[in-house]
Amino acid sequence: MSGVARRRAGTLYGIAIMLPIGLLLVLNLLPLIWGVATSVKPDAMIFTTPPRFFGFAPTAEHYGRVFAAGFPQSMAISLAYSLAAVVLALVLALPAAYAFDRFSFPLRQPLFLLVVASIPLSLGAAALLIPNYVYFVRLGLVNTPFALPLIYAAHQLPMAIWVVKGTIEGIPRELDEAAVIDGAGRFAILRHVMLPLSRPGLGAAGTLAFVGAWNEFVAGSVMVDAPWLRPVQPVIYSFIGFFGREWGPLTAAATMAILPILVVFALLGRLIVSGLTKGSVKG
Repeated sequence: MSGVARRRAGTLYGIAIMLPIGLLLVLNLLPLIWGVATSVKPDAMIFTTPPRFFGFAPTAEHYGRVFAAGFPQSMAISLAYSLAAVVLALVLALPAAYAFDRFSFPLRQPLFLLVVASIPLSLGAAALLIPNYVYFVRLGLVNTPFALPLIYAAHQLPMAIWVVKGTIEGIPRELDEAAVIDGAGRFAILRHVMLPLSRPGLGAAGTLAFVGAWNEFVAGSVMVDAPWLRPVQPVIYSFIGFFGREWGPLTAAATMAILPILVVFALLGRLIVSGLTKGSVKG
């Protein structure tokens, strides 16, 4: 095959790869762009036919209504809940992942399979809502600041254990042995060896846990009722009223709720790739 033919084949291959990627990109970004555009449209322009992306005077009236409804306070509450859940999940995930990888104990494999099977909890668990509500009522934790961080952390813990364990698998066991020779105990190894070397996995697990906790809706809409405890997702839903959807404030609130996720992925998104691939090649 001549050089021209090889270049032509390479160009066609690149086009064949980029076309579906571009189509997926458009399909994923179009609803986001449409929502942002709707959030700055006057009410009279939202339902115009044909729909318009441009050609209208932007307005901030919908954002003004969202701010007046106390939405920034709900975002701050969700941020506190999510950060607390991340810290709690990582504090429990690191020793658990270390134990699953380094220790031998009864039912080790079945327990880890149970952890892996529980990873879908990170996407939410409506099926567990009723038993969780019953337990929290008996414990007196319903409608308290502790209810949602505990539930969020429990939902994100299996995923965090799985990610961190993959990172620990890539840490040579010779480092443990060297630390034992130097007189270090298991806690010292965990703190001075595993913790520093597991930071990519902890970063990836923390990023995913934050996103999962921030986006959780079911528990946040049931476990707390006081306005000062309500997270951001149920507050967005409050703009869907009995007489219809308030599309302007609804899209404005949704746009504001997306911003923390975009910031987290912009700053820490690379940790997801590095953390998830850290244990793919053992040292």
